[in-house]
Amino acid sequence: MWNHPRVTETDGRAGWSFPEGSVGHDESVKGYDVEATDGKVGHCSWASYAPGESYLVVSYDDGHDHVHHVVPAGAVKNVDHERRTLTLGVTVAEVKATPTHEHPEAPVDESIVEQFDRGMLGGGGLWPYTDV
Repeated sequence: MWNHPRVTETDGRAGWSFPEGSVGHDESVKGYDVEATDGKVGHCSWASYAPGESYLVVSYDDGHDHVHHVVPAGAVKNVDHERRTLTLGVTVAEVKATPTHEHPEAPVDESIVEQFDRGMLGGGGLWPYTDV
């Protein structure tokens, strides 16, 4: 978890929180399949649930290595606990355009949060990511 004073619910940073009611206090999405709007992108290898600081680490095998990407929890549109699936409101390419992460359980570096902040489009949305 990062120490980012601007990341709070009252500041309108819902992009860094799971949709309300999607994940209970005793539930985890680790290991769930992750589906983008245009197909399966990988699986959730790690998640942080702190309100205003929540994110997923989406991992997949690129043919040679395991690749991990940080995705703000606000990208999640649906959590199906029965099917163990997270549905995102973004494409596979948009997930793969997010910053890579060295290890799923490693803390998210402040620079990754800043990359999302710089890439906010459309007047404050966190998605899609572009490093501008």
